[in-house]
Amino acid sequence: MKLLKWLLIVLVTLVLIIGIGTVALVYLVDWNDFKETIQNQTKKHTGRDLTITGDLSPSVFPWAGISIGEISLANATGFGDQPFAQIGSADVKVKLLPLLRKEVEVRTVELKGLSVDLQRAADGTTNWDDLIQPTTTTTTSTEDSSTEVEVEGGSAAIAALKVGGIDISDANVSWLDVQSGTDAKLSNFSLNTGAIELGKPFDLATEFNVASKSMDLAADITGKGEVSVDLENQVYSLTSFTLDTDAKGASFPNGEMVANLAANINANMLEQRVNVDGLSLAALGLKLSGKVDVTELDQEPKIVAALKSDTFDPKELMAKLGIEAPTTADAAVLSAASLSMNLAASPSSANLNDLTITLDDTTFNGSASVPSLAGAIPPLRFDFTVDAIDLDRYLPPVSDEPADTTTTAAAPAADGDAPLGIPSDLIRQLDVDGVFKVNKVKISNLTTESIVVPITASGGKVSINDLQAALYQGKINSNVSLDASQDTPRFAVSMNLDGIEADPLLADLLQKNSPLSGKGGFASNLTTSGDSINAIKAGLNGEFNMAFNDGSVNGVNLGYQIRRAQAAITGKELTEEDKNVKTDFSALTVSGNFANGVMQSDDLDMRSPLLRVGGAGSVDLPKEYIDYTLTTLITGSAEGQGGKDLEALKGVKLNVPIQATFAALAADPAGVILKGMRDNIGDNLKNQAKAKADEVKAAAKAKLDAEKAKAQEALNAKKAEAEAELAKQKEAAQAKAEEAAAQAADKAKDKLKSGLKGLLK
Repeated sequence: MKLLKWLLIVLVTLVLIIGIGTVALVYLVDWNDFKETIQNQTKKHTGRDLTITGDLSPSVFPWAGISIGEISLANATGFGDQPFAQIGSADVKVKLLPLLRKEVEVRTVELKGLSVDLQRAADGTTNWDDLIQPTTTTTTSTEDSSTEVEVEGGSAAIAALKVGGIDISDANVSWLDVQSGTDAKLSNFSLNTGAIELGKPFDLATEFNVASKSMDLAADITGKGEVSVDLENQVYSLTSFTLDTDAKGASFPNGEMVANLAANINANMLEQRVNVDGLSLAALGLKLSGKVDVTELDQEPKIVAALKSDTFDPKELMAKLGIEAPTTADAAVLSAASLSMNLAASPSSANLNDLTITLDDTTFNGSASVPSLAGAIPPLRFDFTVDAIDLDRYLPPVSDEPADTTTTAAAPAADGDAPLGIPSDLIRQLDVDGVFKVNKVKISNLTTESIVVPITASGGKVSINDLQAALYQGKINSNVSLDASQDTPRFAVSMNLDGIEADPLLADLLQKNSPLSGKGGFASNLTTSGDSINAIKAGLNGEFNMAFNDGSVNGVNLGYQIRRAQAAITGKELTEEDKNVKTDFSALTVSGNFANGVMQSDDLDMRSPLLRVGGAGSVDLPKEYIDYTLTTLITGSAEGQGGKDLEALKGVKLNVPIQATFAALAADPAGVILKGMRDNIGDNLKNQAKAKADEVKAAAKAKLDAEKAKAQEALNAKKAEAEAELAKQKEAAQAKAEEAAAQAADKAKDKLKSGLKGLLK
């Protein structure tokens, strides 16, 4: 017992001696005498000047610690004369006896007037490079867990931690990056907490200002929350956290932005997981809420998030963003929108699932993924669907007022040789595979349904293969491609429209009477190349064909124009019934070929009860000139199309040339066509009338010649008859004369004979 007693006496004596010595060391020794030593050691190890202006006030029992007055550390060479860091005052004290139980009990930590100056020079060096020292790490494990926790070398496991609180005030951190020309300053920073104890929640509040001249912004930020730290299980949480920001500057729409962030954050480092729930971000009248989970922090972190917005007014959002809302045909649109999505991402890939965007009464659904985030332009996969949208509601309203051309200067003509600037280098890096679907869309009053647009891009080739759509009782299939793999971009388009009703389609599209009616289709297969409008036009090659049945060409009544020309020649008037401005046809077909930008078509064939119209000619795209001739053959008459007046013209063939520049044809298409019709119909009818007159004249001459020949023949017959009668009469007279002469001779002979007889007597 005596031995034990003496041992206790010796132990107490030693403790008293050590305690008295420690107290004497703290209270009898003036620590300010060591300022120079501390400053010299700092200079030796860092090369920088440490200036201790305030007093050093240590304490030992029951709180071991030190209070420090004003202190500053010089900046690195070449970064100015202002201090790198300075402190107005600091006070840190730890309760001594709990340390023997590996328990840390700290009185309120006070830090006032902290100021840090951070800089990066033009060559990329920073003013803290010389202060960075490599640290060693070891591992330790708790008795009830095999999990190893990485801690700083030389540290011991902490069994318990109690801190009276943390009080940081008037802290300032400045940042100047000469290399990038940016700057930022955190000022008036304060951080206050309640009493901190492991495993128990404590309050945290912070407030600071952020400003940047280079970014022209200034913000006041306040935050608060409840923190919980469980070192044994390595679980850390920040609940009921809010962060309010009131920012101003040219960087923000309309020069200001107010944002509010709220969340509950829980980190489990043993499971390498961080969960954020109750997430809410409100700014610019838009509120986004959801949750975020981050896992595998020690490997390749994976993020899974579910986010959605409340319903917001897009026009109000645009106003807050400083964007002028477009003037729309329907003032009620752009009034309600919302979005929701699920996100799964990692450093190597990202997936956007269950994306839903609503705009007014339209819903957009889809998903997208980026299989790999490696490379400058990651690959993209997507599948998007729009249920129904009337785009005409979102377009500018159609004005009934004529365009004011008196004060608007004529725009300079576009240079067709100017490069289009097709980003070939960018296209060659694309890796896209997706499909865009629209159940129903209306644009330019044209309604299309069941639209499927598959898009692929790879190796410098962008393709839309097997584009499908249903419109106006028909279907469309098309393939479109752009090949930018070579120096000169190449384009290809193939299209097939089948069963299309032309009348309602064109009437809806043009918002007036359709120029064509009938059911039919159109097909084309075209290719071209170039990086300018003129090159693309000059390189166009391929073919097309069109066929429609039982329809009409509206706006042009060829029969009426023929009768109009005939009436002008004959002086007759047309009835109102004759002015039905359309040309019916039972069939209309045409095809053509493009060769280096020149379209040649020679097989236009339109058949109607009255007319048969053909056509041949060319359209020169590079020269923007059309040279096409319509050939019209009048085959008969039909009620409302020809009428009885054209019976006389049956079989007449008319050529109607269309020769004009694109500009002239665009300015007055009907005028160009009707001029050709008027000129050529009039000329043809005059020629026909002249030919008819020549025919009548020839017939009259032939008849006259025939009658003359007949008269001559009758005259000749009469003459022959007269000559025969004269000859007969002459012969009779001759015979009578001869008979008379004979009688006279006989008488004379008888007389002579009587005379001689008398003589002889």
